Amino acid sequence: MSNDQTDILGTLLAIDTSTSSMSVALTRDGELLGELNSNAERNHSIHLLPHIQQVLASAGLHSRDVDAFAVGIGPGSYTGVRIGVTVAKTLAWTHKKVLLAVSSLEALALGGVHTMRVSQSSAGKAPINELQEKVWVVPMFEARRGQAFTALYAAANQQWTCMATDGIRLMSSWSDELLKLAMDENRAAERPDRIIFTGETGLHEATIEQFCKSWTGSAEIVHHEMRARYTADLGRQQWKNGNTQEPHGLVPNYTQLTEAEVKWKAQAQEAK
Repeated sequence: MSNDQTDILGTLLAIDTSTSSMSVALTRDGELLGELNSNAERNHSIHLLPHIQQVLASAGLHSRDVDAFAVGIGPGSYTGVRIGVTVAKTLAWTHKKVLLAVSSLEALALGGVHTMRVSQSSAGKAPINELQEKVWVVPMFEARRGQAFTALYAAANQQWTCMATDGIRLMSSWSDELLKLAMDENRAAERPDRIIFTGETGLHEATIEQFCKSWTGSAEIVHHEMRARYTADLGRQQWKNGNTQEPHGLVPNYTQLTEAEVKWKAQAQEAK
């Protein structure tokens, strides 16, 4: 698998099935050729391959014509993540093509920033590529019991930085931690102009609302669902940097034990 400039400017198929929003996108030389999105978590295993075939067919391509496959590796739905990763690994291995692993939360965060900027631009505030404010992005996937799969990313001056890695966190504690971080006098240079929450925020709106009241700066929820076009953008950057994966070695980021594993461990502990 070579990583010369010709390959970097090739065709890339991106997949994310980490949430109920299944998304497939096809790009060539960084330009979006097609994207197909649906909301049917229980049917990812049934619809993913037909969706891939549909996106490829719309561009007159077959999976063997794709130069690289990028996949969201989670965190998120255990079953969903596994389906997407398995399909991407199989396609890359079968056709001997490049395989790229992308954080699903990072792709969600990148899309949230883009959605925010498009909204501001259409409101006449500033052209999308000329916004210079420092934005902290908190991407969220629902994890039940007051928890969320979440992280913290910062966007400023065309720079993109991970400030807190992907993990499962209790939202009440996480919002307190974010507030302390944003108001830390020792980190004034990193202080954001705006903080946005994006993704599956619905069950945590009260917590986010309290955060927004406590934070002295601008804070808001940006409604955005997973879109594989951003998985493609991050995958292409990894491809450019030479961060490719071996199909048999790629492991999803499940972040937490499955419910079955939790029960098994509890039963094993009781049996001791």
